[in-house]
Amino acid sequence: MNEAAEGLLAWFAERGRHDLPWRRDPSPYRVLVSEFMLQQTQVERVIAIFETFVERFPNFGALAAATTSDVVRAWRGLGYNTRAVRLQRVAVAVVERYGEDLPPEREALLALPGIGPYTASAIRAFAFNLDDVALDTNLRRIEERLGLRLEVPAGAGFAWNSAMMDLGATVCTARAPKCLLCPLRHRCAAAPIDAAQLAKMQRARPRVARVRFEETTRYVRGRIVDCLRDLPPGRAISLLDLHAALAPQLGARGPDQVADLVSALERDGVVHCADEQVRLA
Repeated sequence: MNEAAEGLLAWFAERGRHDLPWRRDPSPYRVLVSEFMLQQTQVERVIAIFETFVERFPNFGALAAATTSDVVRAWRGLGYNTRAVRLQRVAVAVVERYGEDLPPEREALLALPGIGPYTASAIRAFAFNLDDVALDTNLRRIEERLGLRLEVPAGAGFAWNSAMMDLGATVCTARAPKCLLCPLRHRCAAAPIDAAQLAKMQRARPRVARVRFEETTRYVRGRIVDCLRDLPPGRAISLLDLHAALAPQLGARGPDQVADLVSALERDGVVHCADEQVRLA
């Protein structure tokens, strides 16, 4: 193990986020659930829901046997509800193919529905301590700043990937890196990054017009699912009543647009609609 890796792991041992619930007990099931929950969602929001979810569905068998509506209800607060549907599909496939034992082989993981290269690497690193790099946004940023290709020290998949993710989340951040606190600063091509460098980097990024979240399709989809969650299990609501219930949050969207969004949610497996009556799937 080289000096930089030793420094990184020593930093993680002292300052890492060891209390994250999926790190305290990194079973393959808990790691998989956490990876689906953490997609495009802040760690703090996931922590509040993760333990309740895995208590309700403690293993692949329980999640596979649940109704989709129950899984979507338990997902409340995380957004991107199609992730809940995809997670359950993975659980069903694991039970059918492997009897609840998630395989560590990359090819087998990639053959499961909804698992791509990053998630496969993360599962291998965090659940099986294999020497894969779980190359997410944080690690890509660190790799770019270091000017080095990232490599996992042999036998340190879990600790090294955890350390790198914590480093990217708390020290080598996108907008305000704390270079003086970084255990890799002596190997970093970009350090120390000062305010002038950050301003230059930000000016170089293309400007994207921001749309208020309340104006997005994602926002309205979320409100539709939340409304259906509030119904008693198995209960449906008419499309017109759904539109009326959500009218204050819909802006200029009419019933036809709500119906189109319901159709999209049905294609994603989140809701079921028949005879203009809609409920969770």
